[in-house]
Amino acid sequence: MSELLNIKDTVQKFAEVLKEVIKFDVEIVDYSLLRIAGTGIFESEKSECIEEGNIYRLVLETKEMVLVENPRENELCHGCKKLKECIEVYEISYPIILDEKVIGVIGFLCYSEEQKQYFLSNKESFIKFLDQISGLIALKAKSSNENLKLSEMLQILKSVINKVSECVLLVNTKNELIDYNLAGAKFLNYSKHSKIEFKKPKINDEKYAFTITVNDTDFRVFGELNEFVTTDGSHKIAIFGELADSHFKVGNHALNEIIGESQNIKELKERIKKISKNSSTVLITGESGTGKELIARAIHSLSDRSGMPFIAINCGAIPDTLLESELFGYEKGSFSGADPRGKIGKFEIANGGTVFLDEIADMPLYMQVKILRVLQEKVVTRIGAHQPKKVDVRIIAATNKNIPQMVKEQTFREDLFYRLNVIPIHSYPLRERKEDIKLLTQYFLNKYQAHFGRKGIKIDKSVWDLLYMYDWPGNVRELENAVEFTIAMLDNNNCIDINALPKSVRENKSVKRENGETFNLKKLEMETINKVLEICGETTEGKLRASQLLGIGVATLYRKLK
Repeated sequence: MSELLNIKDTVQKFAEVLKEVIKFDVEIVDYSLLRIAGTGIFESEKSECIEEGNIYRLVLETKEMVLVENPRENELCHGCKKLKECIEVYEISYPIILDEKVIGVIGFLCYSEEQKQYFLSNKESFIKFLDQISGLIALKAKSSNENLKLSEMLQILKSVINKVSECVLLVNTKNELIDYNLAGAKFLNYSKHSKIEFKKPKINDEKYAFTITVNDTDFRVFGELNEFVTTDGSHKIAIFGELADSHFKVGNHALNEIIGESQNIKELKERIKKISKNSSTVLITGESGTGKELIARAIHSLSDRSGMPFIAINCGAIPDTLLESELFGYEKGSFSGADPRGKIGKFEIANGGTVFLDEIADMPLYMQVKILRVLQEKVVTRIGAHQPKKVDVRIIAATNKNIPQMVKEQTFREDLFYRLNVIPIHSYPLRERKEDIKLLTQYFLNKYQAHFGRKGIKIDKSVWDLLYMYDWPGNVRELENAVEFTIAMLDNNNCIDINALPKSVRENKSVKRENGETFNLKKLEMETINKVLEICGETTEGKLRASQLLGIGVATLYRKLK
């Protein structure tokens, strides 16, 4: 887009000013001879391209003003298609120059001897005035260019910031949210009207802790907090990548997140209350999708550590090469590609609180030794550091695998197993507490009605029998996915019948066979994978959820699907 077209409204105002002063009709064209502005007969011809532009082309080439006293007789006008009908008696063409480049031409057209004499009698002052207007238009164009470039650079910068995994939040002096990146939007649950207050850290570290209050809820985060002053006042920007759930749920509120009234759940909740009163290490066992993390959070929230961070780490989701730096952090300059500021590890972040090591059985043997040291000596050593640091954390671990069998197979350290298994607790599969299915289904129904903006959805009586008959190999997570799928695909009749359920639930091809039939193991495995994919979908996100449901890594799932 041409420089003048970007400021066409401003150019039109200058054309009208020139018309008032010099009394000629005015047209202003850009370097492509597109008419940007005009007065008189040219006002209705804006945005048209001039074909007969020999004189304007000369101005563009020479960067000089051209005066034509007798247009019909001047050789510059020879070849003009409108020469025979031309009624002009005088013409002035003046260049608009920006950074030594002609970006347009101002044209004055005189149609009477009276106008011509008026101009000639004031020629010197008019040309001086014309030069000033030309310069002002060029300045406006330059300012517009700079603003456009700045806007483009800001868009590029915003695009880069949006790709950053750390949250970025910007607030003004009134604690009003001004801007944020995609990670920040997710942290704020996509609420644009949040009131945010930053509380400065009490410690000084490469990556330090501070508190963000969002709509009266406190979050303890780890990153950088900076303040700067602009013409609009003081602003604060927070950049953080670590979040400690110090305000997740409190006390019984957290316990109530474990939904169910079966005897198994009642006993589980009583056990959680007892466990929370001390700082002994806990090992939670159970199938995938049974709510092991909810149990860990409830233990933390009921303990005297509830005001301190709860840090959840999925040991199977972090690549082996990054696991040590995630857990223990590193000093600046420790290795190629490291953050030059260094990084605080999860155990240091959780100091005073709880670390939840999910999928502990997937942790490589060399890391198991380091976890054992934390348990025994209560110290961690950052990569590249020479001195260990004391930490006070409670460790809760979880697994869906048979660790005693792994100990026999020497794929899990026996000493670590006994250190973790001080207080064992089991999360029950849904098939062992089917009396909770109705309560859970109603909970998820309310949750996803709100999520999808629906109301008044009912469940047909025939559906309940099917839900109770199904074995739910994916447990509560599979039930939640089934309810979400059903509501997402439901039409406007607001009644969930059998046909609305996922195919796997409708057909009820249970993974568990009790008729003595034998199966090829690979066939049984693929049946299970395909069943879960029917619920979660074949998309990338669906496969990620399916891998979580199946209790395997997403890379393993892709490998099995080949």
